[in-house]
Amino acid sequence: MKLANVSFSNSRSANAGQSHARQSGTSTSRFWIPVAFVLCWSSGFVVPRAFAPYCEPLTFTAMRNAAAMAVLVGGAMLLRRPWPGSLRDLIGLLWSGALLQGAFLATIYWSIYHGLPTGIAALIGGLQPAITAIFAAAMLGEAVTRLQWAGIALGFAGVALVISLKLDNAQSHLALGLTLLATFGVACGSYASIYQKRFEQSGDLLTRTATLFVGALIPPLAGAFLFEQRVAVWSPTLILVYAWSVLALAICATMAFLNLIQQGQAARAASLIYLVPPVAAFMAYMGFGEQIGPTQFAGFAVAAIGVALVQRKQA
Repeated sequence: MKLANVSFSNSRSANAGQSHARQSGTSTSRFWIPVAFVLCWSSGFVVPRAFAPYCEPLTFTAMRNAAAMAVLVGGAMLLRRPWPGSLRDLIGLLWSGALLQGAFLATIYWSIYHGLPTGIAALIGGLQPAITAIFAAAMLGEAVTRLQWAGIALGFAGVALVISLKLDNAQSHLALGLTLLATFGVACGSYASIYQKRFEQSGDLLTRTATLFVGALIPPLAGAFLFEQRVAVWSPTLILVYAWSVLALAICATMAFLNLIQQGQAARAASLIYLVPPVAAFMAYMGFGEQIGPTQFAGFAVAAIGVALVQRKQA
């Protein structure tokens, strides 16, 4: 009888240890996935400036999405992951990809390449959480609390504060057409991030992302044939930027974002976008010597508080 008690106690301790390990792993992933997403997504705003001397924006976007598609499709086939099973799901994911990684990225890259300042593009990108929250409420029926709406507003205020000096300095260079184009791209990405959520039970994360990138190839490829020369001058800089764009931005950041949407509310996942302009400004300081003053630091704090409020779980 004593031996049985000891065995039961050891089994219970082992189960408790396994449960603790699982909880620890989950907590770690919940911390590092958002961190990786913010860092990767932030670096995307400097990519057009880096490839501009060597390649046109739609051509670069098409090459980026084609390589990401090849890696993801090949990986899914090699690992024998289940693919979306119905034609409806495939078409829906292709449409989502055409907007999320196709139209969104192509319009942002096109705008920055043709003169929209990076800071202005970051501000427009900062509109995504608010737009996503509206789409989430309308399309998914997600309840966004007053506190979360306050966080969205506060996060936007922080973003605006961070780049307020860039806005003041860039007004003469800001073209209405580029601004509208970039805003349209952000709206496409916001809508697609919500729309693809209805297919999250089809296939798995890897095959869904691969299907998204099949659709994402279509808009920039069509645009490159219509508007560009489709020439790339390969150099060490372009190779490095291209590899980073494919592996870190296209694959890792996209899968991290979809994972965040799948685990929680879409508005909370998108609220991480609020941290992108401050982090991008810091990257610009480290890489290009752009100065960061007290106004920017204040904006960082305001944006971080806004993210915390939006991420806060409902009682």
